[in-house]
Amino acid sequence: MRSSRRAACLFLAFGTTVAAAPNEGRSVRGITEPLNDATISAIVPGRVAVIRKKEGEAVAKGDVVLEMEKEEQELEAARRKLISESKVEVDSAKHQADTLKLDYTATKQLFDTTQSVSEEELWKKELDYKLAVAEYDKLQIAEKREELEWKIAEEQLKERVVFAPFDGTVVKIHKHTGDSANAQDPLVRVVDVHQCRFIAYVEAASAPHLAKGSKVSLRIGEGGSAVSRTGTIEYMSPVVDPSSGLREVKALFDNSDGKVQPGVSGVMILEGKK
Repeated sequence: MRSSRRAACLFLAFGTTVAAAPNEGRSVRGITEPLNDATISAIVPGRVAVIRKKEGEAVAKGDVVLEMEKEEQELEAARRKLISESKVEVDSAKHQADTLKLDYTATKQLFDTTQSVSEEELWKKELDYKLAVAEYDKLQIAEKREELEWKIAEEQLKERVVFAPFDGTVVKIHKHTGDSANAQDPLVRVVDVHQCRFIAYVEAASAPHLAKGSKVSLRIGEGGSAVSRTGTIEYMSPVVDPSSGLREVKALFDNSDGKVQPGVSGVMILEGKK
């Protein structure tokens, strides 16, 4: 729906060349949008448990905005952590291997020096020691697997928490506490309006001096409430639309004062009078 509205705005606003101020050249209409605008969806299905931030509230990157029910996942992560951190079996196996190594070494020394033990007994001591080492190695591998399973459980727990992807403002909470959400359902929209983008479609022959990184003058809004900004071209389409003869141009501009509400239209001044 949001894409449809934007497409309608682009159709109405872009490609129309208008007169600028007396000392300015031609301008082309365009529309503004925030540079960072994210609608965060549910990764897994579940029920909304807690909403940590309200609409209109500022958030920092990494802040928790919303949490799904996650008691089961918390318990599973805690269980995996206990298993992963337990060293009893590994320590016991290591102690057993060290003890049998000493026993085998002493038996071999006796066999080599005094022949007071049989070769069969020496082989048995060596076999017991090697089996103990194999058991210790097996438990070490199991311990690494348990650590990975704990990390997986932690990541699955994070999937039930919605974090702010960047510094910005919560502009829409799509669900209420207790609502169910399917995977990929939109949950939260976060927008950063401190830097914005101006999008216009320019006649291919109207702005030959424009290039990526060049500066352009923008006038955003209407009448006495219009705001002037200096934009920096971040993108120029390498192709021209054959049906309209227009070329897409995007310019970034600073909006740290918040005077521009993204979504309003304006004009990009293409050239001044010579």
